[in-house]
Amino acid sequence: MVDDNPEPAVSIVVPCRNERDHIEAALQSILAQDPPLGGFEVIVADGMSSDGTRDILDSLAREDPRLRIIDNPGLSAPCARNVGIRESRGRHIAIMDAHAEYAPDYIRACIEILEDHPDILCSGGPISSQGTTLFGRAVAAAMSHPVGIGNAKHRLPEYEGYAEGACFPVFRRETFDKFGLFDETLIRNQDDEFNFRIARQGGKIFISHRARCIYHVRETPSQLFKQYFQYGYWRVAVLRKHNVPASLRQLAPIGFLCLLIASLIVSLTLPGWLRLTGAVIPLAYLSILCAVGARIAAREGIPVGLQFPIAAAAMHLAYSGGFIFGIFGGDREKMSTLSRGETKMPHNANPKSQAPT
Repeated sequence: MVDDNPEPAVSIVVPCRNERDHIEAALQSILAQDPPLGGFEVIVADGMSSDGTRDILDSLAREDPRLRIIDNPGLSAPCARNVGIRESRGRHIAIMDAHAEYAPDYIRACIEILEDHPDILCSGGPISSQGTTLFGRAVAAAMSHPVGIGNAKHRLPEYEGYAEGACFPVFRRETFDKFGLFDETLIRNQDDEFNFRIARQGGKIFISHRARCIYHVRETPSQLFKQYFQYGYWRVAVLRKHNVPASLRQLAPIGFLCLLIASLIVSLTLPGWLRLTGAVIPLAYLSILCAVGARIAAREGIPVGLQFPIAAAAMHLAYSGGFIFGIFGGDREKMSTLSRGETKMPHNANPKSQAPT
């Protein structure tokens, strides 16, 4: 893992699988980073891509010696993170997404945040969500508004302060020595679970809008629904591991769905026009989405504003549905299907990389 070359200041680990449409732009923005004192290396952990991604990676690696491509036989995101961390040499370790692009000073800003706050273990920036289609733009708006994502500070583009986590974090290397690696049994939410382990032992995370990045959202309703259904399902796995939620926000969608179903059931027991009371909660919810959609329309255009309620409702209902599916023992093998491919999580994940509780 360590050679005779001086240790770089930062090792940037990029999990990747079948990202042909985004990988080149992501890596070009990473390789264009203002180098911190000591420089950086980039390690792409490729999950045996089959869509031409590997050809793009090999071409980029030939052009820039800082870029190294390694195999991720485990295929999943947590396996990619762990194999990249094991191969890294830097004093700091950044986990960066192939579905995003980064400002040229992103890494430098994150290092400065760590230097400014000696009490923190991890830094990063709140993400700015971006879509290209009309629906994608509506999704980006939903992912950047409290109605869509609650109080998830890491998704509010102008936020600065302590947070539950950073989407594209830069860690002090000793963080992994103390807390272990990412839990490879969690196809989704492995980053949330790792951040929760840090928080439970008093560790802190700080994010700042000084570290700027763009996240490319899912562009179709089916892609968005699948993504958030998996978020909900794997949230149950995290809850079962720790027996406590990381935040009440993560339970809000399922709580709302239960309230909605309960109100409809109760209304069926009431006589006559009183049954209409069962529509109060869903109508109030729809009204809120439409009101926010109207404000989005004023900024982004009427077509985007009209699709905002669809995007936000899809996120909420998919997450809640996945959560319920997980509670009632949904098919774990099926849910181990990766979000950007059809390859399943292997049964023989390395137990040594399982995170301690």
